Amino acid sequence: MTQFSGTSGLKSALHGVLVIAQAGRMLAHAVRQAGYTPLVIDLYADHDTVTIAARVWQIKNLSLAEVQAAVANLLLNYKIQWIIYGSGLENYPETLEYLASCSHVTGSDFAIIRQLNAKQAFFWQLDTLGIQHPEVQFDPPGNNAGWLIKPVKHVGGLGIRVCNGDAKDSEYYQKFCTGKVRSALFCADGEQFQLIGFHRQWTVAEDNFAFAGMITADCLSVGQRQTVHHWLKKLVRFYSLKGLASLDFISNDQGCFMLEINPRPPASMMLYPEFDLLDAHRTGRVEVTFKDKDFRALQVVYASRPYKISPGVEWPEWSFDQPQAATCILVNQPICSIMARGKTAEQTLARLQGQQTHIENIILNR
Repeated sequence: MTQFSGTSGLKSALHGVLVIAQAGRMLAHAVRQAGYTPLVIDLYADHDTVTIAARVWQIKNLSLAEVQAAVANLLLNYKIQWIIYGSGLENYPETLEYLASCSHVTGSDFAIIRQLNAKQAFFWQLDTLGIQHPEVQFDPPGNNAGWLIKPVKHVGGLGIRVCNGDAKDSEYYQKFCTGKVRSALFCADGEQFQLIGFHRQWTVAEDNFAFAGMITADCLSVGQRQTVHHWLKKLVRFYSLKGLASLDFISNDQGCFMLEINPRPPASMMLYPEFDLLDAHRTGRVEVTFKDKDFRALQVVYASRPYKISPGVEWPEWSFDQPQAATCILVNQPICSIMARGKTAEQTLARLQGQQTHIENIILNR
């Protein structure tokens, strides 16, 4: 475990909001913007995370043992006001259970996470609720063609692969479904929900299902939007979902097919700076009175070859999750995130491409 001291103006504060995630920068920024002191436990301790937070504890993984040690160290100097968790913790319900014993944890609790991770029961429940999804099996299909193997616990599509053998005990089979991958950002209080926006997503490649980016684009028909709305009405009440979350699904000519629920603040939160989404996450309610008509998009820049980040890199203002100097990044690992906005989807995506080229040619080839 490594500690990093962040913003000097926040160091003297003895109370703070604990952000815990694979990468805590997004939530730390939201906490800081709301006037609280962010304390971060994550895996990367990125440059901009350290700048935003009062203190950052970098750990190897989000397992119970690692987090317990980091929290014990944190409590030597700080008191936790409340806790907000992000990407990655949905795979560690036992860690969430421990955190709930330390302070109030915003969002869906560990019992809900356990229900969502019990995939056989989860898909059975989708069938019971009349929610359409790609065909799944927990025994090997007779013919591997057209099937995927998916980890029960994964983040951002990592570990999903074309079926070319037997799944492990922690995996299952899902029929490949053609169409556009989309997501819906929503806020819920366990009973009611507010749909904030739809997005189109894309992956690294046709045979690499790792999340690569998304754009605010509602290209769904009225019927498809109604379908997702009906799904959320049933799911929010059945699972008592709370706070910000997202629902991933595929749309095609046959309709919509649900993939999964991400029961914590998703990356799409960054696409709506006009809303107070931290307060929405805490209260389960949000006022969607005005939406910026510009398109917004974010993308993960992955390494095409090994890199070592040079000292003194001047990261552009549209880049995020910036690695520390001397960080070694392997092929296919994320380097940073980038964001763009524009008047049209085409203009926005073109700007993203230009920004990625800048990162690769200017920043990484110093």
